[in-house]
Amino acid sequence: EFCHRLKQTLLKHGLTLTPTQADQFVTYWIGLKRWNSQLNLTAIRDDQEIIVKHFLDSLSALQYFSIKSGDSVIDIGTGAGFPGIPIKIYIPDIQLVLVESSLKKVSFLRFLLAQLGKHAQSDASVSWTPVRTIAQRAEECAKQSQHIDAYNWVLTRYVASLEGSIIYCLPLLKQDGTWIAYKSCNVPSEIQTALPKLQSLGGRIQSTINSHITELNRIYVAIRN
Repeated sequence: EFCHRLKQTLLKHGLTLTPTQADQFVTYWIGLKRWNSQLNLTAIRDDQEIIVKHFLDSLSALQYFSIKSGDSVIDIGTGAGFPGIPIKIYIPDIQLVLVESSLKKVSFLRFLLAQLGKHAQSDASVSWTPVRTIAQRAEECAKQSQHIDAYNWVLTRYVASLEGSIIYCLPLLKQDGTWIAYKSCNVPSEIQTALPKLQSLGGRIQSTINSHITELNRIYVAIRN
């Protein structure tokens, strides 16, 4: 039942799943429900809301940004894996790094990724590359040479402000990379507040895009060096 609803909801927005991808999303859902009772991974408990507000929301950026096979992607403050893991399921050979300071959440992520990897290995057509999980604050990650200027895409989908995130997101971008900030409200004022710091560090707002999926109330801010 969950799998059917998932596929129908995503298909309505032009996102089709292979059988392996559908199995991986069901595994994600089961793990999320099971671990959530212990760790409070997400306040969203309803199955349809998990589909829309976590899985569809994570994937919705793909309708506007061309994340491609082989691209390097870092998800800052990923929490329970959003948006990075759904995007990884959909594009299995991106080079994904997940950054999360909560050790308990990182334990969940590593357990989940092991399960998802087993599904991928059972399908010879899937080029699933390993996912790296980093259990530290983004501020520390952004100071390490291996991460500076290293990523095609930086993803953020949390409540921290643009202004507060610039200092550790901008340094991670390759010269032609893009930081996608998932936002939902007060975006013009948030951008205005962030602009002085953004410009002082050599960044610029490339675009702001309103998702056409009304139930998401989602705006993407794309930032480049």
